[in-house]
Amino acid sequence: MKIVTTAQALPIANEIPRILESDDYLAWVWKPNHLLVHRTDMAMHDLLNLKDWILETTDWHFAQPINRLDRPTSGLVLVARDVDALKQVSEQFSKHTVTKTYLAIVRGWTEDEGVIEKPLPTSHNNTPKEAITTYKTLGRAELPLAITRYETSRFSLVECTPQTGRFHQIRLHLKHLKHPIIGDTAHGDKPHNRYFAHHLNQPYLLLHSGELTLKHPQTALEKTVQAPLPEHWKQTLDQLGWSDSFSRFGSSDSTQSGS
Repeated sequence: MKIVTTAQALPIANEIPRILESDDYLAWVWKPNHLLVHRTDMAMHDLLNLKDWILETTDWHFAQPINRLDRPTSGLVLVARDVDALKQVSEQFSKHTVTKTYLAIVRGWTEDEGVIEKPLPTSHNNTPKEAITTYKTLGRAELPLAITRYETSRFSLVECTPQTGRFHQIRLHLKHLKHPIIGDTAHGDKPHNRYFAHHLNQPYLLLHSGELTLKHPQTALEKTVQAPLPEHWKQTLDQLGWSDSFSRFGSSDSTQSGS
C-alpha cells in the first residue's frame, strides 16, 4: 500500500509508518521515505504527515515529534507524549547528549573512519555554525557498471553519527567528502541517482535514521531503540554484497533497550 503525500508530481511514501515502541512519555515511530514529519507552510498540499497519522491512528491527545527527519529520509522519529517529556528530551538534543546513528550508501570508497568538521548554515540562518559528523565504513563494493566515464562503479556503506544537528548535515558533509548519498536529488550525483532509479528500482534517498540512544525522561536510564531498514534497502544491499548488514536493522524485532 502506498501513502499519497502530495497533490503534485512528487515522490510518495512507499510504506506505512508504524509505532515501534511507546510508553506514557515517549514513542519511537518508524517513518518511511517521502513522508513529512509534520505539516509545513512549504508543503501545504501534502495530504498526510507523520504527526497527523499518529493522532489519527491512536487515542493520544498529545504527540509532538522531537527530532526532525528530512522528507526523503527514512527511520526513527522520537515523539513526546506530554509537555514535560518534550521539554526534557529536547534539552538533551540541544546539549548534544542524544546519540543518533544513521546508515547511508554513498558514491565511491570512503576512508575506514573519519570526522567531518565543516560549518553549515541552519534551516533559519545562512550564517554557518559548527557542524561535526563522525563516520565509519561498514562495507565497500565495486560493480562492473559504467555509470560515468569509468568502467566500474564504487560504493560504500557508511555509519554516520552527527554530533550536531544542522540542516541536511549528513547529506552536506558526505557531499563535502565527494561521496554524496545515492538518491540525494538536492546534493547528490545525478548520473548515479538516475542509474539506481531506472536500472535498480531504487529511486529513494539511501539515508536511514537507524538508532537513537538517550536518557529516558521518567527513569533517567539510558535507552536505545533501533529502527528497521525499509524493505527496498534489502535488494540494494544484496546487489552490493552487503546482505548481512540488513539483519542489523532488518526487522522490528531489532528494537532494544538498556540501562
